[in-house]
Amino acid sequence: MLDEATPIVTLAEKASVDDLIVLADGTRQDLGRLSRDELAALQWRQEQEFAARILATSKGSAERADTVRQAYETVTRLYAAAWCEADQPLVMGCGSREARFVVRLLERQARRGRPARLFEIGYSGGVLLKRVSDAGFPVAGIEVSPTLREQAVKLLGSENAASLHVGDFLQDDLPGAEGPFGVVYWNDVFEHLLPDETHDYLRRIHSMLAPGGCLVTITPNWHRRPSDITRVFCPPRTEAAGLHLREYTLRQMVAQLHSAGFRRVATPLLATPDRLVVCGRGGIGLKRFAEPLLERLPFRLAQLLCRGLALSTTIAIKDA
Repeated sequence: MLDEATPIVTLAEKASVDDLIVLADGTRQDLGRLSRDELAALQWRQEQEFAARILATSKGSAERADTVRQAYETVTRLYAAAWCEADQPLVMGCGSREARFVVRLLERQARRGRPARLFEIGYSGGVLLKRVSDAGFPVAGIEVSPTLREQAVKLLGSENAASLHVGDFLQDDLPGAEGPFGVVYWNDVFEHLLPDETHDYLRRIHSMLAPGGCLVTITPNWHRRPSDITRVFCPPRTEAAGLHLREYTLRQMVAQLHSAGFRRVATPLLATPDRLVVCGRGGIGLKRFAEPLLERLPFRLAQLLCRGLALSTTIAIKDA
């Protein structure tokens, strides 16, 4: 949950963070009694316990859905308590750069006469949806956490409540979200998915997109591992052991997207602090070829190259 590729969200007021939470073993914990170090250690233990429980469930089972929902309700509030200063919003990664990028994609869809609607998977507190809606585009999305859905409804207004779904993207009907959409976007979601569900997610997204529409995926590149809570307690290049159930290289992401029916996949050419620079396919072929060399470089340099070359971002386009 310490990812840099997640939307900025403002969670519940500080008072709500002090409430009891339900831990993975079913016991309750008062977060207000713990120091920051104790909260971080508790988050580390809980992410490992929840990850083990999730991985032990069967695909499509009610047990899996319930465990995932409990995990993110608990860990989200732990994260807020551990890393958010009093009276300050909890910042979980990206912000206006990604919103501007999505708006540019939607503007391009509109110019080409295609549906200019956005669907976000894992919208958190709804900040990106709000920015895109303020730019004049229809938005919808789904989130696993009821707490975060409440935040999003509060931010976007009750008139948007019907398009802000909460539940299981694979199992639930999503009225008004059948498509077609010009852009589907998810940021810091793919690495949280069960490996046996990734293809199903991508196939459903493919079906929601209009011809010529695109899926934007932002997920921490494996060469920056670990990108979850593991990095607080373990050295660089340790495999993630928290709720990042699997982290992917760019090569692996492209293979997944191709197998789901996306024939054209690109990356931004460069990523600056203010802008994702798009030019053609972004040199994705060269990036995929050279990517394994990152393991031979000092970790800090490899991390900087992953960021600057946008190896954590893919743009998959559905055939027109």
